[in-house]
Amino acid sequence: MIKVVGSKGLQSASVRTIAREAGCNEAVLYQHFSGKAAMQEAIFWEIQNEMADEKQEVAQRVTNVGELIREWVAATYRFYDRKPFAFAYVYLSYPPISKEDPSVPGPNTRLFTDAMGRLPAPDGHQVAFDESTFTVFTAGILAVPRAIHAGLLGGKAMDYYDRSIEPLTRIFLTDA
Repeated sequence: MIKVVGSKGLQSASVRTIAREAGCNEAVLYQHFSGKAAMQEAIFWEIQNEMADEKQEVAQRVTNVGELIREWVAATYRFYDRKPFAFAYVYLSYPPISKEDPSVPGPNTRLFTDAMGRLPAPDGHQVAFDESTFTVFTAGILAVPRAIHAGLLGGKAMDYYDRSIEPLTRIFLTDA
């Protein structure tokens, strides 16, 4: 399912297509999931939690907001580079796969916002953190993986880290 959705989109993810890609028949999938929606949701949360496990270490280790942003972007880009279909499954699929209330933050959003709330700004800066700045940051951090996935950019996401980090940091940090 991850490969089908991540490469061809959610509209192409019929149970028949998923089973063919997995090399099994549809009945095998139904032995593990009550239906396609249950399979989609389970895989979505498995990927979300895997990313959160990796980012938990970042959130605990960093000492200021600037460092959090730099490390968060790097971790996000590295995950995309390692698992582009899984990343696309969670963050680039439309309509969104999870049917949970979008106003309830997922584990990665909770980790990031909790860390932003407890960490100081780097010397000489102040933090602007509200829902609109977070929305702009989210769009910005997804721009590189989205463009690579669409074939608009070549290479790996980490190839664009140095060009991306300053504008992404400026979304939250302003000079004091």
